[in-house]
Amino acid sequence: MPDGDSVGDNDGTSPLPRLLDTDLLGQYRSSLEASLGHPTIESEFDAWRAYVAGRHGDVFAHLADDSSVSAAAQTLFVDTLTFDFLLTRLLDAVEDRFDCTVARPLAADASVPFDADFASVHEVVAAEMSVPAEASAFRRQAVECVESASPYDVAGLYRESVSLRTRRAFGRYDTPRGLAELAVQEVFERSAEGGRASEAAGSESELRSAEEADSARSADISLVVDPGCGAGAFLGAAAARLVAEPRDVPATERIRTILDSVRGFDIAPSAVRASRLALILAVRPLLEAMNDSERATEGRPTFTPRVVLGDAAEATPDSPPLDGERADALLMNPPWLTWDSLSETVKDRWRTDSGDGSEPALFGHRGLDARLGYANDDLSVPYALRCVHRLLRDGGRASLILKRDLLIGPAGERLRRSDIGGRSIVYDRVHDFGSLAPFAEVDAGTALFALRMGGSGDHSDVSGTEPTEDGIPLTRWCTVSETNAPTPSRNGVDSFESLSRMRSSFDRTRTHLVPAEPGTPSSPWLSADAERAALGTCTYRIRHGVKDDAKAVYAVDEETIERHGLESDHVYPYLKSKHIVKYGLFGHDLQLVPQRRVDENNEDEIRRETPATYAYLDAHRDRLLDRGSSWFDGEPFYSLFGIGPYTWAEYKVVWCRLGFKPHFAVVSTVSDSLVGDKPVVPGDHCMFVATDDEREAHYLCALLNSAPYQRCLRDISSGGKASLSKSTVERLALPKWDDSHRQRRLAALSQRAHSIVPEHTDCSKRAYNTKTIPELASVQHEIDRTAERFLVADADGGV
Repeated sequence: MPDGDSVGDNDGTSPLPRLLDTDLLGQYRSSLEASLGHPTIESEFDAWRAYVAGRHGDVFAHLADDSSVSAAAQTLFVDTLTFDFLLTRLLDAVEDRFDCTVARPLAADASVPFDADFASVHEVVAAEMSVPAEASAFRRQAVECVESASPYDVAGLYRESVSLRTRRAFGRYDTPRGLAELAVQEVFERSAEGGRASEAAGSESELRSAEEADSARSADISLVVDPGCGAGAFLGAAAARLVAEPRDVPATERIRTILDSVRGFDIAPSAVRASRLALILAVRPLLEAMNDSERATEGRPTFTPRVVLGDAAEATPDSPPLDGERADALLMNPPWLTWDSLSETVKDRWRTDSGDGSEPALFGHRGLDARLGYANDDLSVPYALRCVHRLLRDGGRASLILKRDLLIGPAGERLRRSDIGGRSIVYDRVHDFGSLAPFAEVDAGTALFALRMGGSGDHSDVSGTEPTEDGIPLTRWCTVSETNAPTPSRNGVDSFESLSRMRSSFDRTRTHLVPAEPGTPSSPWLSADAERAALGTCTYRIRHGVKDDAKAVYAVDEETIERHGLESDHVYPYLKSKHIVKYGLFGHDLQLVPQRRVDENNEDEIRRETPATYAYLDAHRDRLLDRGSSWFDGEPFYSLFGIGPYTWAEYKVVWCRLGFKPHFAVVSTVSDSLVGDKPVVPGDHCMFVATDDEREAHYLCALLNSAPYQRCLRDISSGGKASLSKSTVERLALPKWDDSHRQRRLAALSQRAHSIVPEHTDCSKRAYNTKTIPELASVQHEIDRTAERFLVADADGGV
């Protein structure tokens, strides 16, 4: 697929959204709002509302907020009809500009009943409007737009016409052009991937060479289908690719061939009309190329985009627009809706199978659990699997845009299996976009899954090129800063405006995905190289910070110390989660720590040597005794838990166990104006590894902060409250310090990073978190490179 500027590229400013500001559209909206009581409009509104409730569930109740459900439905109806009015006028402009016919009723060839007649609503509203001048100006501007707009501009119209809250209620996030082009490339081009998992191409030249090799052979694709076409990004990208292929065929014939080859359906009427427009804009170069001889032969040609109303939950190869054919390629960005948000009617539609026993087991749970949707937390999984199984032919290919959490989470277990309904499935490649945000309106990790479908009982590779035993080829996309190279990043949604822009904006590395449990393909998929090596034996004892349940007593400040005359002997710098940043501290609190170990009975000593401290504790005796824990039976009333010789180790690698903030730092002694130089004591929300060797502590800190370990933690952490608990970090391979060359290098780099951080903490923590520190990024880059080499050498037997 050419990376160059294809259909619709202009000066970077889309011409379509400007139409939304025209007087004609504003008058249409206001006239429709004023005419909702008209008998015709009222009838069509009722039909449309019943259709939405039957196909989507009670979305209006979710949108109601302070308004009534009926008012929420009317608001969405006005948005929908205004958008549809705009689309019909743009299709009219296409017909006027290129002297052809493309418009057709929404209900034409629909595979689901649709009784609402939007055209009759437009007629009633138009009769109420008397704006000939505005209509004429709008018509001229619409013609100018269809002469220059791209297929991907249609999504912009939808975003501007319908509120974000409404789009989220329907799980609608339109695919950006770059992702659409990448998805199309994956289904049209056979992969020539090979090589060992550890041999990941990192440079742009290496990757581009690999991409050229991938595109050397095109797959035999004659029918491309998107079962949830939205604003038509996938259909537009597929059609644009076919337009770009040289063919010695008359333009009218090529247009009809392309429109027959690229088909789609959607449950939303607005999506059907939008996708039809996107397809027509994609073939605009051929519309412009129609010559007089063709018109003389055919007259005014009619073109029929094969995009219809249909429900993916019920679709079969016999349904329109497939009409008895299975697709050679499927392109999908399924709705990102949670299962719980669906009505029981919609859930039952997804649970229903064909009755012949050939359906894939989408829901492994039974009984009440299945009714509650415990098998999947997201509609996208059953949506994708059902479409792939029902609609894709043996040997067919699919590109699925899904949440990257499905690579590892329980909701993706069914997706990660090697078969669907008795048919084999082979994943050719996964594109992992990590922390990048292709969708501006949702902060969810994204991945593209490229797969091929085998036949029943056939678990071999359907194309004869079995993926290597190293695993599933993985391309990891990331910003420059994510790989810690000390150069500016160009991250942002604009970077997804085309595939060529993505390639120039992001770094890419190639490796493989392997199941976390060998022999169990459905177990979480992890990167096979450094990330795989980062999982293993933890040779270090992980400790919990000082645990107490009387913070009001033990937490002290300058006022408390002075008021009670507390001696400094038992007051220590104390760490909470807010104090820890990568490679450093952001301040500390003070804490009374009256014991050195859990079972220390030093009451007489404290009474004698630090009487003010003892008096303070004794004044809170009842509060301390009320803790009622069996930990303290027979021990001093002020006893603490989670304290021992390790608490007083000279060096500690600390982190916060709660949430997911994988920031590791080495701490030792700090200077405090009230208590002097004291060892830092990790608090209740902290975990740590203790050592008396400074270089050993910095070696561990560098490993844990390195990209392989950070990505591995992201993969294995629960995402819940205790994401970085002892059990999670214990799954990491933390080899013992043996003073090797690479370990010394890691330690030195960590020490360098720790010397940089204090130079930048003279601000609020919020300001610090937004800082870019090039010097620190450069050190981090070296840490990542050294850690990867250390892990690969270790995996290869210490070579």
